[in-house]
Amino acid sequence: MVVALRAVIFDLGGTLIDWPDWDEDIQRRWALSYEYLVATAPSLTWPSCDAYVQAMREAEKEYWLQVAKNQTSHTPTSFLRDGFRRLHRDVNDQELLVALDGYARAVNGWAMIFPDAVETLLALRKRGYKLGLLSNTWWAAEWHNADLAPHGLDALLDVVVYTSDLPYTKPHASAFLTVTQRLDVPPEACVMVGDRMVDDIEGAQKVGMRAIWKETTYPWPRPAHITPDAVIHNLAELPAILRSWKSS
Repeated sequence: MVVALRAVIFDLGGTLIDWPDWDEDIQRRWALSYEYLVATAPSLTWPSCDAYVQAMREAEKEYWLQVAKNQTSHTPTSFLRDGFRRLHRDVNDQELLVALDGYARAVNGWAMIFPDAVETLLALRKRGYKLGLLSNTWWAAEWHNADLAPHGLDALLDVVVYTSDLPYTKPHASAFLTVTQRLDVPPEACVMVGDRMVDDIEGAQKVGMRAIWKETTYPWPRPAHITPDAVIHNLAELPAILRSWKSS
């Protein structure tokens, strides 16, 4: 017997919002982070901007490599400490907070919401679904929340979970079970919507959830053995799919 769906859980980046020209613009934004750091603590000896950007990008790449291999997560503080270790630079807590603030300022306002995100979430809430968010990230929760709030997305989500606050990332089962527990809905009554086959689709299905793949042009892995329960090109297609499942 198929359990009736009671909750829809969304991935964030590539699903509800996006960051335009990520690979190109992330270099510039790390440079902005550096400029803020140096301006705020000018009496200290800092490495060059190029060295700082390279170290932080290497730390970022290593973070995502460990996510892919082990599903291990990190806080923003531990992530930046790794970047400074690569520069052979010890930083105290205050310096670390300044560096984090600089990065937060650099990425503020960068995100672009998909045009059908709000109307889709409103339609689902009208139909009585609980709505959740589960995002793989090292960013602080308040940084992402700052992306959600201007568009009213924060008010439409019942539960928001960022893996920077968890020990593991998607596709680890504990990440999915954390959000279902906070929604107070069993996994089999939830559906995951995301743009990554491994992290979102396979991870959700392994804990008993249904999963809908939002097709993307990004080059994320697409293993042949993973079959989503449905495929959408735009979020606006989602309500009709859930309606068809309910009537079948």
